[in-house]
Amino acid sequence: MGKAIVKCVIATYGIEEYVVEVTCESSDVDEIIISRAWRQLKADEGGSLPYGNRSAEILKRTDE
Repeated sequence: MGKAIVKCVIATYGIEEYVVEVTCESSDVDEIIISRAWRQLKADEGGSLPYGNRSAEILKRTDE
């Protein structure tokens, strides 16, 4: 089981950037990892996120 560090960006009136660490398998595709990061971020923020255009990128991925 490895880990991935994902940067999530929400373009509101100001740019809000979040960095999330999620677990992943070496066979997981990027879209699954990014989906997990958004789900974890939403849970960490109390169940809701601000409206705005969203983007995410995987900064680092380790397979341990």
